[in-house]
Order: sequence, then structure tokens, then C-alpha cells
Amino acid sequence: MRRAILSLVVLMSAFAAAKAEDIQGEFRARPPEMVVENGKLSGPIKDVIEEAVKTAGLTISWSEVPFARSLKGLQDGSPILVPRFNRTPEREAYSIYLGPIAVQKRQVLLAVRKGEEHRIKSYEDLAALSIGIKRGTAYFEKFDSDKSLHKLESADDQALIGPMRAGHQDAAMVIDRTAFEEAAKAMGWSDYAWADWKLNIDQANYYGISKSGPLAAKASAIDDALKAMAADGRVKKIYGKYGLDPEHIE
Repeated sequence: MRRAILSLVVLMSAFAAAKAEDIQGEFRARPPEMVVENGKLSGPIKDVIEEAVKTAGLTISWSEVPFARSLKGLQDGSPILVPRFNRTPEREAYSIYLGPIAVQKRQVLLAVRKGEEHRIKSYEDLAALSIGIKRGTAYFEKFDSDKSLHKLESADDQALIGPMRAGHQDAAMVIDRTAFEEAAKAMGWSDYAWADWKLNIDQANYYGISKSGPLAAKASAIDDALKAMAADGRVKKIYGKYGLDPEHIE
């Protein structure tokens, strides 16, 4: 009887250890790299990390979570992984960066109501605007650290668009053009345009986990797998299945 109980305890401990190694991936819609459609989560960023964690002997399950909540989870040491995680000085304090899988040529844009696109031609012109931003999103260092600008935070693209549509907000800072356009289409709103001002940036594409969480011990194994996939062309091949280039994403 004692031997049976001991075996059961060992089995339960092994099961608990295995479950402790499982990763909770927190997903949000960022098409075309991260797509949410009819409750299904897909895209090359998901495929890449699934292959990497499998190589590291782990498993990952996914749920759709607002990005601001994911940031809080990383700060709190939760066993989560956050894809397409931009590197910022503030996040360095609590995050481990896995990758990057690519350095992407991206464009920061400003959405305005139609007829006002020629009003903003330089960064200095932003000072006269109320600008919608997505909570927790890193755009570019100068803008992110500029306390003089009137910024209005929103949880997602639809919440970003709503105040513009109602005339309560002058503009929206956008780094995910496709996501913004799809949200506007879903809301039946087309009365917007892209301002003359825009900024080209190079942005490294990382995954993030918490420095203080249980996944920190697995960081090296996952990071090694990701970097090997990037170096041998596997990342490029996965993106190619979706008709995308990992270094050029709108």
C-alpha cells in the first residue's frame, strides 16, 4: 500500500512538473503576422514559436489577451509568452527577449479624417493634435517619451477609431496599418486618410517572457531554437507559406 501511494505521489509530481513547463502564449490580432478569425488564431509568428518551443522540449497553448494585460503579466512574473514584443528601456527591467527572428522595415503612420491629411507634414505638427495610441504599444523612442503631446490611450484598434469617428480625437498613431484598416472596415468607417507625415523605422521582432517568472529558466533553450531557425532560413520559409517576407511587413 505504501509503495502504491509512493508511486502515485511520484506520478503526480512528474505530471505537475510537466505542466509547469507548459507555456501560455498570449495572442492579439496584428495582421498579417497574427490573425484572429472566427475564434481561430493563426499566422507565421505563431507557427515560428510553436516550432521553437517544441525543439526546446516544451509545449505552448494560446489565448487571445489584450496587450496591456500581457504587459502586466510579464511584470508580475506570470508564465506567459508574448509574441511580437518590441524592445523598450522600460520593458528591459522585467522582460527577457527571445530572438529576434527578423529585423523588419516598418512604417509609423498617422491616421486623420479625410481632408486633413496635408495638415501634418512634420513631427512638430503633432503638438497641435490630440493623438490616439494603443495602450502599451511602443511606436518610436522620441514619440513614446514625449510628455508634451496630448495622447489618448485605447485598448485596441476599434477603441482607437471610435473617438476619431465621433470627432473627439484628431488623429491616431498607427504602426500596424493592416490591423487598423481591418478594424475600420469592420466598423463600417472609411472617412479617414493617412497624413503626409510618416516615419520609416527598423524594428526587431522579438518574443517576450518575464525575468522573474518560471519560464526564465527555459529562455536560453527557446532563444537558441529561434536564432537557429532565423539563421538557417526556417523563419523565412514559414513566412513564405503566408505569402510574407519576415523583414518587410506593413
